[in-house]
Order: sequence, then C-alpha cells, then structure tokens
Amino acid sequence: MMLDSCTTTWEYREDRLLPESAQWRASLFTVGNGYLGTVGSFEEGFDGLMPATFINGLFVTPPGDIPVLGAVPEWTGMDITVDAEPFRLDRRAPAGFERVLDMRSGVVTRSVVWKGAEAGVLKSVFRRTASMDDPGLVALDVTFTALTEPLTITVEAGIDSTVEGPFGALWTATGWKQLDADTLSLDARSVDGVHDLSIECRLSGLDDLVVLRERTHPRFYGSFRLEPGGSRTVTKLVRYSSAIWPDRQLPPPGTGVDEVIAGSVPHWSRRWETSRVDVDGDPGAERALRFAAFHLIAAAPPTKSPGSIGARLLSGYGYRHHVFWDTDVYVVPYLTVTQPDLARNHLLYRHRGLGGARRKAARFGREGAFYAWEATDTGDDATPVWGQLANGERVRICYGELEEHITACVAWATDHYHRWSGDDEFMARYGAEMVLDGAKYWASRLEVEADGAHIRNVIGPNEYHAHVDDSFFTNVMAAWQLRRSVDIAAWLEKTDPAVLKDLLKRLSIAETGLAAYADLAEQVVLRKSGDNVWEERAGFFDLDPVDVGAFRPSRQSLQGLLGEERTQEVQLVKQADVLMALVLLEEFGDQPGALAAVFDYYAPITDHGSSLSLAMHSLAASRLDRPDVAYEYFGRAVAIDHDDAMIRGGQGIHAAAQGGILQAALFGFGGLTLDGAEPETSARLPEHWESLGFSFIHKNVRHERFLTRKSGPE
Repeated sequence: MMLDSCTTTWEYREDRLLPESAQWRASLFTVGNGYLGTVGSFEEGFDGLMPATFINGLFVTPPGDIPVLGAVPEWTGMDITVDAEPFRLDRRAPAGFERVLDMRSGVVTRSVVWKGAEAGVLKSVFRRTASMDDPGLVALDVTFTALTEPLTITVEAGIDSTVEGPFGALWTATGWKQLDADTLSLDARSVDGVHDLSIECRLSGLDDLVVLRERTHPRFYGSFRLEPGGSRTVTKLVRYSSAIWPDRQLPPPGTGVDEVIAGSVPHWSRRWETSRVDVDGDPGAERALRFAAFHLIAAAPPTKSPGSIGARLLSGYGYRHHVFWDTDVYVVPYLTVTQPDLARNHLLYRHRGLGGARRKAARFGREGAFYAWEATDTGDDATPVWGQLANGERVRICYGELEEHITACVAWATDHYHRWSGDDEFMARYGAEMVLDGAKYWASRLEVEADGAHIRNVIGPNEYHAHVDDSFFTNVMAAWQLRRSVDIAAWLEKTDPAVLKDLLKRLSIAETGLAAYADLAEQVVLRKSGDNVWEERAGFFDLDPVDVGAFRPSRQSLQGLLGEERTQEVQLVKQADVLMALVLLEEFGDQPGALAAVFDYYAPITDHGSSLSLAMHSLAASRLDRPDVAYEYFGRAVAIDHDDAMIRGGQGIHAAAQGGILQAALFGFGGLTLDGAEPETSARLPEHWESLGFSFIHKNVRHERFLTRKSGPE
C-alpha cells in the first residue's frame, strides 16, 4: 500500500490544528541550518507547547545534573492582541489552519483564519526560516489581513531569557541595551558559567514603537489599525552570536524575510543537487525521503563545532541532544554518499572526542579509546548512572559502561567514509588514529582463554538482555576493528611511513602489536547453530521461545508487557542486532545463505522497540531481494515520526529513523554499493514504484542513477 500523499512532494503539510499532538507536530516543522534549530512552536504561544531554539554544541550542565543542549533565550515569541483580545489558538479555535514546510528553501509558513469574540475575521500568515547563508541569523514575519471589519492589532516581541524546558531555565540575562529605534540586544550566560551569548533583535512594521524595559525579557511594543481588506507585515530578525559562531551584525535595516530566504536558497539548492531522490509511483515515499534528507542537513554542523548530530536532531529535548552510535551507523553512511563534508565534520567531532574516550578506557583499567555512549562537547561520557522509574524507584543505568560496540561503530563509520570519499588526508591525520586506538582498546578488553577470546558482561544492540557474554554484534565488530587496524597501518606504511611511525609511537603500539591484533581477531568467539544462524549472545539459543505475534498489535514494547526479568529469559530481540552486523560487514553478509538464515530466524522475534530497527530490516530485506517485505518495514519506519508510532514524537525527530529510511532507499531499493573501487547500483524496487532516481557522490564526483524494475546492475 502506498504511503499517503498530498500536493507537491517538496512540501510537508498539515491542514488542521491537532491540540493533543501539538508538541509532536512542532518537531516536524523545525527549521535549522546545522548551527541552530528552532522547533515549530507558535509565535503567539500555545498551552503545553514549549518553544525552543537549540545551538549545536552549546551544552549546559545544570546544578547537580549532566550536560544538556537546552533551549537558548527565545526569539520567536510574539504577544498579539486583536481589538484587545489575545490572539491565541488554544483559547479560541481557528476557522482555518494550514502549515507548510517548504524543503527547497527551509521555510515554514503557517496560515490562520481567526475571529475574536467581538472582533472581525483576521487572516494571519506567519513565515519563519533559519539562514543558510549566515548561520546565526533567524527571521520571521507575519502578514495580518482584516477580512471583514476594521481591526486594531498590537504586538509585543523581543528576546526572552526566561524560557524553560524539562531541565529548567539554563540561561541568565546579564544585560541588555537598545541599539536604535527598532533594535535591541540581550546578553546571557549559561547557568554553569561556561557559555556567553549575545542576541540582537530588530522588529519592524509597527507604529509608535516603544521599548518595554524588562531585564530578562526586553521587547518592543507597537500597534496598527487595519481597514477591511487591508494588510500589514511585521518582521522580526534575530542574530545569535557565541564563541561557536563569532560576532556578526544583523543585516542592514530594510532587510526582510524574503531577502533571508533568497540568501539561503542557493545553499539549499547545492545541498539538494547531491541529495536528490525521486520516486515515480509513490509520492508519499518521495516526500518522506526528502523530509528525512532536509532534517538531517538542517541538524548537521556545516563547520567545526563542539557538537554534532544528536539522537533527536535539533527538534526537541529527547536524550538531551547527546550523540549516540545512531549518528555513526544510521546517519553518517547516508551523509557520506550525499553530503561528505557534513559526514567529515561529524568524524572530526569524534576525533576531538578521543581524549574523553581514552579517559573512559583508563577509568575501567583498559588501554586505548573507549568512546562515550552519550557524547556531548568534551568526549567524556555523559550517560546518566542512575534513572528513575514511573513509581519513583531508582535504577542503575549501565549503558555507558557496557554498550561497548560504540567504539567499533565509530571506526566503521570512519572506514566507510574513507572508502567512499577517497579522503586520504582525513584518514592519515584523523581516521587512522581513531581506528587504531579503538583496536588497542579491544586488545586490552578481550579475555583470551582456551576456547578463544571473549568479551564478557556487555550489552549489545539487543538492550533487552543486559550483562551478557559474547554479544555477537560486539564481538564481530571488535574483531573487524582489530583486522581493519592492521590493514590501515599497512596502507599508511605504503603511503606515508613517517605518519605511521609517529602514530604508533604516540599510541604506544609496537609494530609487533599490530600482528598480534590480527591473531587476536581470529580468536574472537562467534557461535553459530547447525542451521547457519549466528547466536545473538552466549546461551541465547537455550532461552525460552516467545511468540511475538501473540502480543500484537500493541504500541507497548514486549519488555514492558513481559517485565524486565522475564524478558531476560526468552528469545526476544529489541532491534536489529545480528542482522545489522551482517548488513554492515560484507564479509559476513555476503556469505551464501548467511543473511537469509539470520533474517528468517531473528526478524520474527524482533520487537522493534527502538527507532533504529525497522529501517535496518528494510535494508536487509532488499539485499535478500524481497522488495515488498522491505517496503513494509520502510513504511513502518517512516511512521515512527510521521505518525508518532512510538508515542515519543514530542521529544523530537528520530535521527536514526530518518537516516535509516534514506539508507533503505539508496542502499536497499537502489542497491547502491561499492563493487571493489567503483560504485554499483541494482534495482530492487517495490512493485508499485515505477522508478527510483537519486544522486550520490563517490570520490568527489557526483553521479546520477535512474532505476526501473527492469534495470540491471550499473
């Protein structure tokens, strides 16, 4: 069945107000430019809807807490009255409502028809955008039109430092000043004293403008009168300056939203040249893929940044904007083949995190680099140690110390980027260090016994089973990194032996140690059944079977239904685990019958309790030449954000789901892969898709593919 479709596939649109879903819908209408993102809250306010603008990398540590990328002083607010009645959609429902995200230009437009208790009918058209030309610049305007009777409209707007989210107020106003008749600035400092912000705001389009001199929320106030049929546009331009993006001034007076959009469009056009995706026969899928690409680009730092792409992009508070393995395995592979500069920026962020990764390894008495499960701006692990259940009970959180596969996933993303980009300078200066130092970690972590090398007491991607031994995913990825470190060292020895010599010296790795890494990789324990199925972890095949289908349909996880203790006792998988390993590692996935055996065994017992799971299953099904099965998983992956299928949409868009569906399209339905040194595609299209067209980059060369169901390998 085709995904729902409407109007142009370059637009994401809603045509009615859904108050109960306001926060979830707000995340979908986020605008951003990689430096910052503004959630799609309403300018005039709405009960239960939290306005938020996030600046990438500006992590704040509240007292007694862990770092969070909390909302900075808010720029979008406008208190509006119409004939003295507050203009609020939560107090008086609109007669008409439409909101549109134009993905070609990065503009959200909201049109509202509203009638007050005593006033005539007002049409208001709001537009907002984040500049791609000047990343600190954001802009909005609203055009008011009196449709039936004369109206008097007042507007208050400025910068509000008192904005709060789930973690309280994170910024304190330190001063403000009026710069000229329609421009003011506010300075603020984070509550931990680490960051300073300067924010300029210009408001135009109002009569008799006055300043309301509130220290924490300086703002302008003005009014105007409209005759029937008359219109007036009020414009608000705001610029954020921080150490991340140094001081620059607002554009000259007279600059409006149209000029800001015009400056952004060439940047978006260049991005879309290499992220083009066209689906003939399924406009809903085409829109979903463009939506995914738009939001990944809008959340990816365009230059060096102390942050990167968080688990919920820049669209909500979920996971405090910490960076997980989601980015390395689900987002970066897509960016590598479409926006390699953005992929490189993330990997440079990982390189800057090596200091924290080494400190973490040392804390556990190991060598090398053990990457943070939840990363912020320092490389140190920000995973909470304690959590709280709904009943108030405190629980120990072990993810940060036991989900060790993050280290190999960073190395895998690094290697994947190098293979596709041919960026030898990056690999020599940065990538090799990450791969080799992670291999050093695994060498110190593995326990060599008579029957092989083990990794005991871990949590693999199947987070339903904790404190397990020999997680297949963890073990096979560790063995891969050990082998790959030897290959990369050999490549460096050939291309620049001086660089290799210096690197081995800095990492305290003897050349004989590299040979030992290769030997150790061969000893890593990987278990397989007589039916050619790799065992998810030691003892998994001995657990009780469970009929996952008997619990469906349900939006609650099976862990929630069975309880944590019983979940540990049954053959249940939270998300793609063994399956994902075979997708990532071709040397395992390409073995005859291996992927099919694993898919057929594990897919029926996978709960998909994580947003990471469904898209990976779609990609695997495509590789098995099961396009209709792949499309079913693809549609369910799209629904995670578009239908709030996991009931957590108010926390922001799921980065992994968006990156995953793009991989499912290009690497799955399009069959995009590297065949030796050259890219190759092969069509595996769903039955109702007439064609799939997309662009990608290989070694700085842009390629185009147009595939039909009859297309052969290209």
